[in-house]
Amino acid sequence: MTVKLSVDGQDGKLIAQSTGLRDLRTDGDRQLQLYDQSVEYQRNGRPGMDAPRSIPGSAAGHLSVQIVESPVIKGGIRAIILESQSSHELPSSIDVPVGRDLLLTAIGGNGEDGMNGEDGADGRDGINGMDASETSEATPGSDGGHGGNAGHGGNGGDGGNGGTIEVVVHEDQTHLLMAVKWDLSGGKGGKPGKHGQPGRGGSGGKGGKGYEWEQHDGYVYSCTARCLGGDTTISSSLVRYKTVVDMRRNLALARVGTQMVTGSNMIQSIAQAANELRSPQASPGACKCHGGEGHCTGCDSRPLIQTHKQVEGLHGLNGHAGIPGIGLLHNGVDGLQGSVTIVVQKSDGSRPQEYSSLYSLELTGFDVEDENGDGIFEPGEHLFIRRIKVQNSGGMPSPTHYVQLSMVESEWLKLVDGNDSRAFLPSIRERSSVTIDGPIKVRVREREEYEIPEIGALFIRHEAVHLNAVMLWIEREISKFEFNKVVEIKYPCELRNFRTLPTVAQGSQSKLSFEVYNHGSVSIGPHGYNSRVVEIDVSFPAAFGELESEPDQWRESVTITPGDIRGGGGSRLERQLRVHNDAQSYQHVAAVFKLYLGKPKQRGPDGQHEVNLVHVVEIRMQVSDHYVIHPGASFLLVTNSETGGDRAQSIRRFVNNSLGMEIDTWNLSLYAGLDQRDQDSGTMKNILSMYHGKTIIFLGNRFSFFSQGRKSIFDVCDPEAIATAAANSTNLLFLDTPDFKPHENLINEISFWPSQSVSGTRDNISQSYQFHNVSDFATAITQQKQYSDLSHERYAITLPKKWHHVVPLRPETLAKRVAKQLRRKLPTEKFLVTFHASNPPDIIVATGIPHHKSMVASERRAASEQVADTSASDGLPPVEAYMIVEAIALHHRVDLLWDTVAGSTSNIAALRSQFVIEALTTSLIQTTHREVELLLRKAPWPDELLPSNPSKHSFEELKTMFASHLPALHAILFHPPALEPAVVVNNNVQSVLSHALAATRPQSKRQIAGQVLMPTHNRRRRAEAFLRAGITMLLRKKDCTDVEISYFFSRAGQVHTLGNSTKRNTSAAVLRMVAGLTKQSEHAVVKGRQDATDIVRSSSYLAPEDWDSRVAIAKTRSKKVMEEANEARQMLERMLVS
Repeated sequence: MTVKLSVDGQDGKLIAQSTGLRDLRTDGDRQLQLYDQSVEYQRNGRPGMDAPRSIPGSAAGHLSVQIVESPVIKGGIRAIILESQSSHELPSSIDVPVGRDLLLTAIGGNGEDGMNGEDGADGRDGINGMDASETSEATPGSDGGHGGNAGHGGNGGDGGNGGTIEVVVHEDQTHLLMAVKWDLSGGKGGKPGKHGQPGRGGSGGKGGKGYEWEQHDGYVYSCTARCLGGDTTISSSLVRYKTVVDMRRNLALARVGTQMVTGSNMIQSIAQAANELRSPQASPGACKCHGGEGHCTGCDSRPLIQTHKQVEGLHGLNGHAGIPGIGLLHNGVDGLQGSVTIVVQKSDGSRPQEYSSLYSLELTGFDVEDENGDGIFEPGEHLFIRRIKVQNSGGMPSPTHYVQLSMVESEWLKLVDGNDSRAFLPSIRERSSVTIDGPIKVRVREREEYEIPEIGALFIRHEAVHLNAVMLWIEREISKFEFNKVVEIKYPCELRNFRTLPTVAQGSQSKLSFEVYNHGSVSIGPHGYNSRVVEIDVSFPAAFGELESEPDQWRESVTITPGDIRGGGGSRLERQLRVHNDAQSYQHVAAVFKLYLGKPKQRGPDGQHEVNLVHVVEIRMQVSDHYVIHPGASFLLVTNSETGGDRAQSIRRFVNNSLGMEIDTWNLSLYAGLDQRDQDSGTMKNILSMYHGKTIIFLGNRFSFFSQGRKSIFDVCDPEAIATAAANSTNLLFLDTPDFKPHENLINEISFWPSQSVSGTRDNISQSYQFHNVSDFATAITQQKQYSDLSHERYAITLPKKWHHVVPLRPETLAKRVAKQLRRKLPTEKFLVTFHASNPPDIIVATGIPHHKSMVASERRAASEQVADTSASDGLPPVEAYMIVEAIALHHRVDLLWDTVAGSTSNIAALRSQFVIEALTTSLIQTTHREVELLLRKAPWPDELLPSNPSKHSFEELKTMFASHLPALHAILFHPPALEPAVVVNNNVQSVLSHALAATRPQSKRQIAGQVLMPTHNRRRRAEAFLRAGITMLLRKKDCTDVEISYFFSRAGQVHTLGNSTKRNTSAAVLRMVAGLTKQSEHAVVKGRQDATDIVRSSSYLAPEDWDSRVAIAKTRSKKVMEEANEARQMLERMLVS
């Protein structure tokens, strides 16, 4: 709020109104309006009137006041008016209450806004012409009138100049000027007006409309059988007729005239005359049929009609619009700034000092120091604000009166009692600065109980230190003290650099190592510069283990008191942890570390130091059982430090109980990787090598791997070890995979595993692995597959130059052709083809992991995701139970399939659940269906891959072809129990074979049409015959009759129906089977997993440079994995206590 004294100038608008300059304008407008309403416009519009000139604002006056302390109001000021020049009279003096400002104004008047020009009147529209008639022409329309010109707008009036103010004050009372404000602004120039709008031209009148009519001008006659004859003396009946017509017209007009004279009805007369003229009359001459030129009453007559037209009148021209206003209108010029003079009277009576501006104090800096000198601002400690720098940027010295400085209280910073919490500023010369030491003492408040940070978090708060300056007597706060400093409030010590094992084994003894770090700049401890109590309490759950407090003394918790900790340094402490032999495995427990610190400079009533709990850290670790080898184990489960007890136990329970198999468990966090030291040779051996031909289940979640950060199995597993395991018939299952990309990269890396460069590979290919054409190579592969797995083998094909190739084909072209031929000749195999630049070029072929080898990744399911009923799968989600069954080696699954005979007393069969039997059957249906799809995928025509009449082939020939093209079905059809007549073909075997047979039949309308249009050399038709021959052979081995065989194929045919789209697509049928068994949607079945077949489906070409690049990347990655594993093992050995 302010008290105002002013000598402002008047605004131009008020001057104009007070002098009556605007009355004429108003009356004129009113008179023009009356004139426009009473007098008819001329053709052209009236021009608009120009705006009158704007009135400028008047200049402000002069004001001289003296400022003294108010004798009647404490803290107030009195303004004594010494002189004023203004249009109104001011009081001799006024008192301004405390908290209010005195505002002195000498503001120039604002200029009047420019007025708008008048709009020009519109021109009048032209008059329309008269329409034409039978007796008169159309007249033209008249032109439109021109619009009136626009009136010109006016410029804004100029603002008046600011006035002058003189403020007189005694040198001991210049602090009173903080309550005085002044404004000497010049008046604002008026805004410009606007030009009027020109009048629009009138529209031209429309010409009169034209007129068109028809007139009856007699008849044309023709003879008929009714003609009577007549006089033939006249040669032309038309000439005679015209004469007669003219006579009749004259007679009719005479009758009309007579009737009008006599007062008869005119309309009736005209109608009677017209009727007489239109009526045909007989000619006195003979008609044409009697040799004359006239006509008789027997002749036919046709009226003669003639059209007449009067054209329309011309339209009048449109009038022109009026001329718009031109010229740019301007704002009025602002008035000039006035001036102020501050006159300071001297106590000694000397000449007063004059200044043109007031003092202006601004805080530009200060320092904050802590009480104990360690550089840490700690709860409960005092802070000191020192070296406060204030600048006077004004034009006169600051007051000699007290200016008090203090801190603004905040959430964490509080003022102390007494004078220690404030300082005072001296007078500062104009445009100079001063630094005062202060100090201002403040206190950091204590931390409350509820403000203890969460476990693992440090207590840190950030608080801004603000100062304020108050001018005493008038109690005014100086505004330009915005400068602040943010201080970090925390404790000087923390716990960090923990070194513990992520996983500890039952009965093991390891070290717990950590550091107490001192962030302060001085030592802290019992005898340190900052003498404080420092204690650390460490505890561990008694059910799992205990801590060593003294040599050979073990407790649930221990207290550690370190010595003095130097500033900026740490003290490393260590304790031993012993895990109970009977501690529950795969449980996560925490060692709790609590750091206590004595309060700064404070003691309790008993003289003891009070302490604060300043940091709490929980180090979680996993308790694991040791790796134990079970003879005959079919599975290896690879866990990590974040595997929970329920997770590991549910997988092991399912394998043990539902599958009736043994499973070993390897915790890679317990052993720092997948390597184990061989007890005989002492060398490191990869644990995967002990499970070749079996199934390895990896948990693909991310976990902390010693000091190397977060990793997954894809990061810590040597790809060469994985490739070797896969090449040795080991199935791989990755559960809990958060991202399929690492799995995709791994499959691309190990499917062919180019371990050597192209040149190195060629040098190591033996003679028996070299060929001269693709056909011989394909035959050799077909034959060899009966006896061994060919994964990761290397072959060379040297193609001789063709006689008809004048220019030899490029090696790249040859290699791509070989890859294409292999896709046609061996569609269910995977080959990687490149070339070695020799003369002639050698085509290098690497065999890949077969499709029937399972290398599947399953997505990680969220903890909140609802899990289907797991009772049938021993507590494991059905989808994971199914994937474990599917991951069993093919030969083992086939063993189990033939073993699921009703009434069997096999121990294996007795331990399996109904879910496992269904999962086993479904998985083999899926496997065989996939390989049939691969065989038929993109099959060329004509095709002779399979025999046209397989029933004529021998048992051994069929066996060889099945092993080459359908290895999964080969394993079923040629399994030892399949060849024994006593072993029944159970329903599960029949179901697998029926679905495989259905997969060979057309799956779409296009494939149906293909078989009809191309009945021969069709691979799908041949595949069906081939599989039927194999099944027939199996059934005949079981001594089945032809009727029984026909009955089997009849039942198998029900799986597939050409006319039913639902049963025709066996892929969709198999997907529905898997979805129903795993209690998932079909979408989840497809998207929730990734198989090696989805990544590498067939043979492909790879450029030699890309081959060599893969080799280099694989070696680099293997080296990195080995180095990280060695580093992890070294840390493990340091932390274990022997």
